[in-house]
Amino acid sequence: MVIFPQRAEQWDAIDKELCRLVDRLCATGYHHILEVELRFTEVKADVGKHDFTKFLPKFREKGVVTVIDAVHNDRILHSSTQNR
Repeated sequence: MVIFPQRAEQWDAIDKELCRLVDRLCATGYHHILEVELRFTEVKADVGKHDFTKFLPKFREKGVVTVIDAVHNDRILHSSTQNR
């Protein structure tokens, strides 16, 4: 079970750690794009009102962020590949 971070500071910490991971992988010769998938297991009716482009902004420069509605047949709510 994954707890969805509610505070901006928690997201900032995750964002920084993911960037550090990508940097370490690149330093070892790994040159593929890392993808992070956020899966909502509880979806409220107003999920469409969220601005998913604000999730993990620094990591988006180095990798891909995909937001999935796991409740409704893994429907993709957002993918940062759409903005590349």
